[in-house]
Amino acid sequence: MGQRDYTSRHRPRLHRDVYLIARYHRPAMAKQSKDNTPAMRQYHGFKQRHPDCVLLFRLGDFYEMFYDDAELAHRVLGLTCTHRNGIPMAGVPYHAVENYLRRFIEAGHRVAVCDQVEDASVARGLVRRDVTRVITPGTLTDESLLADGRENPLAALALHGQNEATLAWIELSTGQFTVARLPIETVADELARVAPRELLHEDTPQSQNPWQTIAEAGGAVLTPRPSWQFRQGEAVEVLQRQYQVATLEGFGFRDDDEALRPAGAVVHYLLETQKRSDGSDHDRLQHLLPPKRFQRDHHMVVDQNSLRSLEIDQTLRDAGTDGSLVHVLQQCTTSMGKRMLRQWLCYPLRNLPEIQRRQRMVGALVDDPTLLEAIQSALKHVHDVPRIAARLAIGRAAPRDLVALGRSTGGVEALAELLAERPVFAETCSVLRALAEPMAALSQSILGACVDEPPAHLREGGLFRDGHDAELDTQRALQTDSHTWLADYQKRLIEETNVTSLKVAYNKVFGYYIELTAANRDRAPETWSRKQTLKNAERFITPELKTFEGKVLSARQHAIDREQILFAALCDRAAGHLHLLQRFSDAVSQLDVLACFAHRAVRCHYTCPEVVEEPVLQIEAGRHPVLDELLGDRFVPNDVTLGATKHLALITGPNMAGKSTYIRQTALIVLLAHTGAFVPARRARIGLCDRIFTRVGANDELHAGRSTFMVEMTETASICHHATASSLVILDEVGRGTSTLDGLSLAWALVEHLASRGCRTLFATHYHELTALADSVDAVTNLHVTVREWNDEIVFLHRIVPGATDRSYGLHVARLAGVPETVLQRAGALLEELQVSHQGATTPAPLTPRTDPQLSLFTEYMEHPVLESLRRLNLDAMRPLDAMDELRRVLESLQEAPTEKP
Repeated sequence: MGQRDYTSRHRPRLHRDVYLIARYHRPAMAKQSKDNTPAMRQYHGFKQRHPDCVLLFRLGDFYEMFYDDAELAHRVLGLTCTHRNGIPMAGVPYHAVENYLRRFIEAGHRVAVCDQVEDASVARGLVRRDVTRVITPGTLTDESLLADGRENPLAALALHGQNEATLAWIELSTGQFTVARLPIETVADELARVAPRELLHEDTPQSQNPWQTIAEAGGAVLTPRPSWQFRQGEAVEVLQRQYQVATLEGFGFRDDDEALRPAGAVVHYLLETQKRSDGSDHDRLQHLLPPKRFQRDHHMVVDQNSLRSLEIDQTLRDAGTDGSLVHVLQQCTTSMGKRMLRQWLCYPLRNLPEIQRRQRMVGALVDDPTLLEAIQSALKHVHDVPRIAARLAIGRAAPRDLVALGRSTGGVEALAELLAERPVFAETCSVLRALAEPMAALSQSILGACVDEPPAHLREGGLFRDGHDAELDTQRALQTDSHTWLADYQKRLIEETNVTSLKVAYNKVFGYYIELTAANRDRAPETWSRKQTLKNAERFITPELKTFEGKVLSARQHAIDREQILFAALCDRAAGHLHLLQRFSDAVSQLDVLACFAHRAVRCHYTCPEVVEEPVLQIEAGRHPVLDELLGDRFVPNDVTLGATKHLALITGPNMAGKSTYIRQTALIVLLAHTGAFVPARRARIGLCDRIFTRVGANDELHAGRSTFMVEMTETASICHHATASSLVILDEVGRGTSTLDGLSLAWALVEHLASRGCRTLFATHYHELTALADSVDAVTNLHVTVREWNDEIVFLHRIVPGATDRSYGLHVARLAGVPETVLQRAGALLEELQVSHQGATTPAPLTPRTDPQLSLFTEYMEHPVLESLRRLNLDAMRPLDAMDELRRVLESLQEAPTEKP
């Protein structure tokens, strides 16, 4: 929507304040200060209060932006930016503002919406305005601005010295509030799992600002806040006022607990940004649950590398959700269930009884498809209750929210009855039965008052049923019965004047009138007042008609005003059930995810894994949950067997044969088992894991000065330091980012280290020399991917079997990728000569030069005494350290030998 010119043809539709700005912008007024109109002074007052926000200033039917905000709107939204006497201006229609707000927020900007909070028809002078909304990436509540199946957390971070930090995060749209005290090195991992849209931090000098690097882990927008909001005393005071308590010990926090600092800061920010419809601040957020302390050791840790490498909630290819584990498993019926599914996958359990409890409920649904179908059918009528409740609490609920809430709460009793005969669902059933009566009463009060198809807003009314309110019915009757009254009135006037051509009519400009033809104008009674003279007619008004006109014209507005009063009362009643609504939504969300797991298990033939305390990993015919969905019967299942004695498997084989798929699918099966879900396998026995480590793929962080190999070594170092005997480690091609000897040595030492730590490990590699470790290290076993060779071609069988392989088939894969045949032929010749040299030939075996003009790898061959000693070496029988020692002796002999010039 482009910017409009304030010309006379627009003026009938614009508010009086637009005239002030337009008049100010006339060339004749250029001598005055450019910002000296009442409306612009008002604008600058609000801009000073919200300097870090884009200010949308309501003028008539448009929200206007000025100066830098207008230029920003031009860049971000593509709006036309005009200039009036040097002032940039851009605007959007008020009825389409939500779309523009969404685009601003997606670009990471904060927006303050300044509305008219006074009726323009009764205002004297400038209409009173106030900022009614401050919208930031982390404080979204409107349905149009929120993603359906993803949370939108707001987080605050405070550092405690050099080693610890506290992360507090709130999901404003649901009221969930969590606080976590963490070692500083784990903050990035936690941010990746929480995925906040906005991260608050203390405002510090740029030279001392560590926040940018930290925030990049979760992709959050950084928002600096005054340091005083992170002070202990201020935080305690804000939280006590929010929850109306004298102490926070009832929530598990002492008043001197430093973890309260970011918790208080995030609540302070919400109270500051959440405005009422009249622009006033909230004293407290009624739907905000008390803070709960996050217990990291209750969950299996899935760090940011594992989230990314395993593509749990987004893919590596384009960072989108399609093709991720969450996307493939997503069979939840409700929006709140979809959000909980992601939460369960990012925070798997470590508590064995809780895992088994979930498994029993999933199993009950798998065994009873009728019950599963009935539950999912019942959940189809449940809308996004927690987000509706949040909008009720902050005064931003819409008519459709209210009706959706009524429909959602009406079936609680029926849902409880479905679970009544299943002992495994006794706890959920008990919660639903306790909620059934108040939820049914709330549903009846809403659905009995509101129409089945509610309007999107109350600007035009139409929410409440006829007969619900007598005063509203009276106002509506004045509108609907006006035609009858006018017909009767016209008939009476004709009888009184004996003018059969008389008519009573209405138009938007002049209102109601009595019209006589020009020939009959003199027959109008003296009590009539002339209203308008036309060429062939005369129009009059009477006191009685004038009174009726006032009633009819005001009846519509009175009806809308009455509906707004009724709507506010009904919202207040619903808001009185916030605690019950949150309990209802939590129970339904869990049931929805369990039904999702069961539906997936039935459809894709998943099995219930046996989760045990012992450090074992036995999977029979395991499948990758994402690729299994895409490939169907073409996917080749594989087994995994790791135990207390053989807990590290080296996997060799060609590229594209399935090594990476194999190790990833194993990690995903382990993760699913810890969520209580069934897994894609014929049988599985999985020991509890404390965390999953991954080192997969090649990526750099050049913006942070870290190369691909540096990133690889950093992640490897983390595994070496933190992996325990209860961890699962998957590694793919570690050491390939440097020279062959360096990489081989590092990979060899890493295998030995992990073998000594006792962690279950799958290590895919092309360093075939590593397979010799199976003979010297008891914990190591060899696996390889099978292929079939035929006429210098290979067929990938994608089967993982015991044993080692000594070929990578790189040239075959290069041919499949379309590498030119001349390059492949030359590579083949070089490979043969390099293999001969590597195997330690007893006679000189120089590489043959190319016959074409291109330079060869070796331009000449010169005999040297050291070469004979090198030829005698048996590299296959040497350990990497022995090879390094031999290389050191060779270098020493070369340094001692005299240098001869040709």
